[in-house]
Amino acid sequence: MAERLSRKELYDLVWSEPMTTLSSRFGISDVALKKTCRRAEIPTPDRGYWAKKEAGKQTFQAALPLRPPGMDDEILVAGGNNYYWHSESKEEELQAPLPMPSEFSESIEAVRNRIAQAVGEVSVPHQVRIWHPAIDRFFKEDEERRRKQLAGAYSYSWNRLQLDTPFERRRLRILNSLFFATEKMNGKPSISFREGLDIGISFHQRYVHLALDQPKQPNRRSRFQVAQPGPSETKLVLSIRRGPCSETDRMTWQDNDEGKLETRMAEIAVEVILTAEIQYREMAVQHYQLRIERRAQLEEEERQRKLAAERAEKERLRRIEQARVDRLLRDAAAFQQANAIRKYVETIRLSQACDGFSATGEFERWSQWALAQANRIDPANGGAFLKAMHDEVEVKK
Repeated sequence: MAERLSRKELYDLVWSEPMTTLSSRFGISDVALKKTCRRAEIPTPDRGYWAKKEAGKQTFQAALPLRPPGMDDEILVAGGNNYYWHSESKEEELQAPLPMPSEFSESIEAVRNRIAQAVGEVSVPHQVRIWHPAIDRFFKEDEERRRKQLAGAYSYSWNRLQLDTPFERRRLRILNSLFFATEKMNGKPSISFREGLDIGISFHQRYVHLALDQPKQPNRRSRFQVAQPGPSETKLVLSIRRGPCSETDRMTWQDNDEGKLETRMAEIAVEVILTAEIQYREMAVQHYQLRIERRAQLEEEERQRKLAAERAEKERLRRIEQARVDRLLRDAAAFQQANAIRKYVETIRLSQACDGFSATGEFERWSQWALAQANRIDPANGGAFLKAMHDEVEVKK
């Protein structure tokens, strides 16, 4: 069965019992469980660990490393590829304890220092000996576009990127050093070109969008327009975007009198990686607020449901009571009608006796029929009037 656990909770579990038995709790294999731990950078017992422990031999338990920047602390175990899987029903959500506010054991400054130690110095050589695979793949894709363009396959402007210009070569050298630097903290870069250079680096579940281009200059035709690089104009601006389509930046660096971007690559790499951690923390706080709002919404829905049920029950009881009263009035009217029939028969009998007429067979048949009708409608016969107190049949609206 799929479950959501924190890294610490899963770490404690995998060191509490063998993976082969623990995996059955989640309905997966021990291999799948180990892969889940590996993705979350959770150490697992080595082969033979449990046999040594059972034999009383000395064993070693690896410590849980700090959560890498950008990695979620909550892990979906046995959820397959459905990362957003949620098993709780509305009743389970209401019964579950309220989520705790997001707390982070490490300060942002401590995370920044940890990243800086891992990244170290970052240089941008003028002559690149090894291109990062993401850029090398970009070169091959561009070469394929050139080949198709020469063959007349297509001629769109975004397929005419000139990678051999000094401007483009400098951009790619900067990105090459940045990609290798962020790779030390599990950064997985991507680069493409369609109406502009699209750059991004993923860190576990987070994706950091970047922009590297010349400064935007005011233009009468549009609010902003990217200046085309001239023969001596090579100023660049590197920005960390707030989102894929956002025009606002989290941080920006640019060439100035104090130095070029190449002199600040270590700082840039650290902040790019740190942005993934900041994104995670923002998401965690937002998720906590959404859970609180969701709980309040469910509680309000439950309150309204109970009020509606109470109103419906009161209305049902009111209709039943009204039906009882209506039946009582009908029974009372029927009782009066029955007694009126009996009195009518008796009056006719007395009238005929006073006039000296003897009861005929026809009169007797009539009187028996009339009295039978009175007995039939009389609710007092056989306690029929009590049915009004026991009749719980739902009354239609």
